[in-house]
Amino acid sequence: MSYGDTFDFDGVPDPDSSASRSGGRFGYTIGGGVEWAFADKWTTKLEYQYFDFGKVRLTDIEGNDAKVKIDAHTIKIGLNYKF
Repeated sequence: MSYGDTFDFDGVPDPDSSASRSGGRFGYTIGGGVEWAFADKWTTKLEYQYFDFGKVRLTDIEGNDAKVKIDAHTIKIGLNYKF
């Protein structure tokens, strides 16, 4: 389970017809990674995570609707020293 604080903005060239929404959303996270010990106290790692917080519907001041999917992909690379 994931929780994220979002700010969604559907901007177009005309500022009078943009739409926005903010607030918290629950979703899910999946991912995986590998870690490799290359010396006595040193490791390196690579991780991937996908976050999905669903879709929201935005309506601008002119009444136009847009569905926005809120998701993210992250890749992390790390170097660790173990004390």
